[in-house]
Amino acid sequence: MAKRRNKKSIFREVILSMGMVMLGGILIIEIASLFLIHKDGQRAQELFEDAIDSYAVLWENKLNETATAMLGIVGIETGTLYHQLCGSEDKLTVESAKRQLQTQITELNARYGYELTTFVCVPERNIYISAEEKGSSYLQQQEMKAGIYDYIANHSIESREKWNVLYVQDKPFLFKIYKMDNGYIGSLYAAEKILNGMHNREENWFLEMVDSRGNIILEEGKSHRGVTVSYARALNYTNVEIRVTIRSARLYGNAGRGLFILLGAMMFSSLLVFLVFGRQRRNVFEPLEKLRSAMENYRMGDMDMRLPVVEDGTQIDRLYQTFNNMADQIQDLKIRVYETELEKQRVNSNYLKIQIQPHFYTNILNLIYGMAQVRDYTSIQKLSLACGSYFRYLLGWKGTFVPVREELKCLSSYIEIQRYRYQDRFETNICVEPELEEQPILPLVIQTFFANSLKHNIMRVPVLRVEASVKRTAEGKIEIRVWDNGIGFRKEILEKIEKNESIEKDGEHIGIQNVKERIREFYGQEADLSIESVPGSTMVTVLLPDILAEGGEKNEPAAGR
Repeated sequence: MAKRRNKKSIFREVILSMGMVMLGGILIIEIASLFLIHKDGQRAQELFEDAIDSYAVLWENKLNETATAMLGIVGIETGTLYHQLCGSEDKLTVESAKRQLQTQITELNARYGYELTTFVCVPERNIYISAEEKGSSYLQQQEMKAGIYDYIANHSIESREKWNVLYVQDKPFLFKIYKMDNGYIGSLYAAEKILNGMHNREENWFLEMVDSRGNIILEEGKSHRGVTVSYARALNYTNVEIRVTIRSARLYGNAGRGLFILLGAMMFSSLLVFLVFGRQRRNVFEPLEKLRSAMENYRMGDMDMRLPVVEDGTQIDRLYQTFNNMADQIQDLKIRVYETELEKQRVNSNYLKIQIQPHFYTNILNLIYGMAQVRDYTSIQKLSLACGSYFRYLLGWKGTFVPVREELKCLSSYIEIQRYRYQDRFETNICVEPELEEQPILPLVIQTFFANSLKHNIMRVPVLRVEASVKRTAEGKIEIRVWDNGIGFRKEILEKIEKNESIEKDGEHIGIQNVKERIREFYGQEADLSIESVPGSTMVTVLLPDILAEGGEKNEPAAGR
């Protein structure tokens, strides 16, 4: 019994020690909390103001870019169509200019997500063309037109004038107009859209848009009673400012009291912690640190790590025995778990690969049907051969990986098929380093992004250019790039792809989602996928490990054709 009583209990040691520490720790935490609450309040106000500044800069850039784009449409060197509309006496030339200008301002409107109304008008010729804000009705369009004509009739137009406020049926808009020759070009952004983009309903923000005279143009949310914090930010290039008001309680906590009274308690607690720590370091912390270090080494790959067991009956000794037994069991189970996971990955790969393909089949059948109607049998034969090669690749390969040269054959068949559909509306350029043609990669990685460029851009640019390259980087990675000059990805789609969020509900980029999941499934942290996209230039970059250089299990596909 004496021997049993002499055995130390780590739990009793820790409980007794921590009980003393907690008494002092509570006092220290209280003091620190009062100080941190005050600091957090100051930081919260800085973040609050930074958020408003960032949002204002976003709109300043958008307004400036819109104004620049309008000047490009009517400029001396770039505005041929506009000047024909204003001055040509040939009716056919005027009508052609109207149609092409309509396309230009529609593209400008699309570039900013159909958030604005853009117009070109020549009042003395009774010409008015416009691209409207998304969701506007015919009645609203007519009211907008009447408001614009009324403004032109009653104001002198200054080119350097800032964005002003224009009311159409009591609805405020930020309005910018240029006069060139005998015509006008202008754009309008609904003030409501600007405030709605910032309105944080969960935090009960109260927003106001105020003009240079202090008049309130628009309000969002409900005004607050009591102590509030406000921040006003003028929008450059405009005559308005945005003012945001929130309750001060959202930023500042209640200040603490009694700091000087607790100073003595804090010093006492610090001394107590120091004494207790010295005692526990020998009995508890050093043995636990040894256990932690062993577990860390095991986690880093030292599978032979074991701890010495002295069999003195203490809890630390039992922990050491448990660790050793656990390490032995993990080593036995590792191979079985790995094999099970590998099989799961291969099944998942097949499922994801199948998802990439179905949307393409119906387009091919419709294309063959159209050729048959005009009896273009030669083209049908060539298209059928290209389709046969393409489907043979999709359905015939049974392994996990394919050589780059096989992926490029599939891509060539795909391009040939699309040539029959779109003729000369797109140009391609494929560049691959010769030594990488045998490099194994996951199937359809290149073809998916190539197809995505055609699907979403072919009808939106005059001539679509798509380029693909495969090369080795200085770090020894395999770099796959697909570039196009299309309209680019929407901002929300890019954010979801970057955050690994699902985009299936959008139904537009399921192929990209699946490729990213497959890359993550098979390469883990060794691979990376990034997308850089602006209107006119989208670059998809995929970085993969060099399997042939690394060796191992991945350098041999699971099966042949």
